[in-house]
Amino acid sequence: MAKYNIALCIFLLSLLYITHGQLENEKSKKRKSNEFDVLIFTQRWPLTACFLWKESSEKHSCSLPKQEEWTIHGIWPTRYHTKGPQFCNTSLPFNPSVLTPLKNQLEENWIDVQNGSDPYSFWKHEWNKHGTCAVAIKALNNEYNYFQEGLKLLNIYNMMDVLAKANIVPGQKYMVENMLIGIEKVLNKRGQIMCAKDKKTGESYVNEIRICFNKTLQLVDCDDIYEFPTNCDRFKQITYPSSVPHDRRVEQI
Repeated sequence: MAKYNIALCIFLLSLLYITHGQLENEKSKKRKSNEFDVLIFTQRWPLTACFLWKESSEKHSCSLPKQEEWTIHGIWPTRYHTKGPQFCNTSLPFNPSVLTPLKNQLEENWIDVQNGSDPYSFWKHEWNKHGTCAVAIKALNNEYNYFQEGLKLLNIYNMMDVLAKANIVPGQKYMVENMLIGIEKVLNKRGQIMCAKDKKTGESYVNEIRICFNKTLQLVDCDDIYEFPTNCDRFKQITYPSSVPHDRRVEQI
């Protein structure tokens, strides 16, 4: 009987140990899934973004900034060579009232080109998908700080100014390599350029430019991020449009 009790105790302790280990592994996986290497600060060219929106439906119209400017798409915590993490913390719901002091700036600089949609829906999406992961960074540790930091980064690294310093201006065509080199010369760091391509004509339009930051918000090379350095055609000129392109079928690539 005593041997049976000892064996039972050993079995139960073993089971408890295994269960505890499994729980720790699950916790570890969850923690790991929220880890990231860099923050990608993504700016988009509203004229191309508008074209993509209009092309998806004849009923669509756009909201564009008052001035010809690059606008914020988001700050994206990212692991090297892949996308994400995303939607990290459902216990941090989006609160529109938090952004009231920033609303005017966001409406101009973090604009949703999709006319008719509630601007808060775009900001809510960015917060839920990316902001809840970025809170691991002290400077981005709540909703207000996340959006305020985006505005600060745009003020310092606005691609309108960066490209102009490299003699790259709207209304012209460029080899994507020259644009990448121009960005690197101005910022002393390598960024990423993303295009939208016209399937019928093969013409590519500049859509987004992404630059990278480490966890102390210091600018770093984007070398190891997904699709670095570009998805644009490397052998043809790409268009940096000065107006919304019309009458062409464009897909986001």
